[in-house]
Amino acid sequence: MTVGQKRILVVDDDAEIRDLLTAVLQKHDLMVDSAGDGAAAYDLLREFHYAVVLIDPVMPGLDGFALLDLIAGGEVISPPVVLVITAADRAAIDRLDAQRIHGIVRKPFDPYEIARLVVACAEIKSRSPFGPMVIATMIAGSPLLALLNRSLS
Repeated sequence: MTVGQKRILVVDDDAEIRDLLTAVLQKHDLMVDSAGDGAAAYDLLREFHYAVVLIDPVMPGLDGFALLDLIAGGEVISPPVVLVITAADRAAIDRLDAQRIHGIVRKPFDPYEIARLVVACAEIKSRSPFGPMVIATMIAGSPLLALLNRSLS
């Protein structure tokens, strides 16, 4: 990892999505780890500081909903910006706690749009001593609002 490089975690049970996001994010000078389930992701979150975590909430085993609960429990090194990537139906999305996430991106997605979003979130996180709500507000006030709004439709 180079000086100033931000660390990102991609959590999805679909290996193709993990590989695609990892490749695209690495092209933006981000250090990317990935996990195929919530348990592996939780281990990584307890070991490393992540600027941004992309989580699929619907996975076998320890799912993204449970992972969000663990992150909120305070045992991670530093709370990351949390973006949910999902193809789940509206009922599953409604289960998400808006206090624990900063954005939702629907599958299928443009990986380059997600990369721009992740880069912006990581940059805000690295510069701001403020909490997650300030980060969410800063993101919402940016051109990335269209992407986040589109994800909620």
